[in-house]
Amino acid sequence: MSDIYERPSFAMPYPGIFRVTCPTPFPGLPHVHVYIAEGSGGGLVVIDTAMPGQDTFDRITHGIESMGRKTTDIEAIYLTHCHPDHFGGAGLLQQASGAVVVCHPICKDQLERMQNPDASRFAKMMNIFVEHGRSPENLEAMVGPRASFMSQMVLPREMTTIDEGDTVTFGQGEWDIYWTPGHEEGHVVFHRRADGLCIVGDTVLGKITPHIGWQVEPPDPLGQFLGSLEKVAKLDPMLVLPGHGRPFDEGAERARSIASHHAQRLRRCLDIVIRSGPAHALQIARDLFDRDLMFFEERLALAETLSHLEYLRLRGRVGREMVDGTWLYNAPRDLVP
Repeated sequence: MSDIYERPSFAMPYPGIFRVTCPTPFPGLPHVHVYIAEGSGGGLVVIDTAMPGQDTFDRITHGIESMGRKTTDIEAIYLTHCHPDHFGGAGLLQQASGAVVVCHPICKDQLERMQNPDASRFAKMMNIFVEHGRSPENLEAMVGPRASFMSQMVLPREMTTIDEGDTVTFGQGEWDIYWTPGHEEGHVVFHRRADGLCIVGDTVLGKITPHIGWQVEPPDPLGQFLGSLEKVAKLDPMLVLPGHGRPFDEGAERARSIASHHAQRLRRCLDIVIRSGPAHALQIARDLFDRDLMFFEERLALAETLSHLEYLRLRGRVGREMVDGTWLYNAPRDLVP
């Protein structure tokens, strides 16, 4: 049975902070959380909006009604980052409430680009995956599902921004904003100094490690992410409210544990390159994950492996060379047996 049906869809994980749990279509990630709290203006604040579609909208609306409020009471919609399972319902909620959508400037720019999609940008990204080992035929299978997904999307129109150093008020307290790129470049977390509560989106998760995928821009997402983990560890959150999974304490320890996981994966990537000789990123990914990968998993595994290989390359630990249209990664000669 899916995890979404094993947990209540509406809960209060911390006094004054309500949570609506919504399903996602992603394998291994069956649910995502929406948080709701009293706003400073007497209305409601919604943090993240789950997937696009009527089902998500109905679940959030039902949660708001369970609080004795209405959708028109929403005064602000905050987004932790620009991934569809976190911003997908923002457009419908904005239409129903008239509330402004508030996010990091990078997230705002990305949402604005989606309103006028650039087909050449998507084609460029697909070509990059081909350069790193995937076949063109394999990638063509992504076009149909992507077009179908985007056709369901209602994008927000009125948006304003928050950035590191800003403070916002909701849930009977002030929350400091911290920019935490890596999982997604425009990611932010909310930290309430009064009690150490932290709404983290996908920066730190309790049971799984957030996906860190490479997409050319920015060139070093893993480096960014490790800096973000250090930032969260220094906050030493009393309780973490994540985008997926259950709330957890010892947030600093969990952030350091995720950083240690990536340090181990970097060592494995380097070992594979040394052992295998020149190899493209997909070959290295298949060795790194050491199991048969489904189509969706293989794309994520390739992007995550690239984030580690590029982290190593930018620091001089590995090199790469274009051979017959494919990038091959290699180890410095002094590391090769």
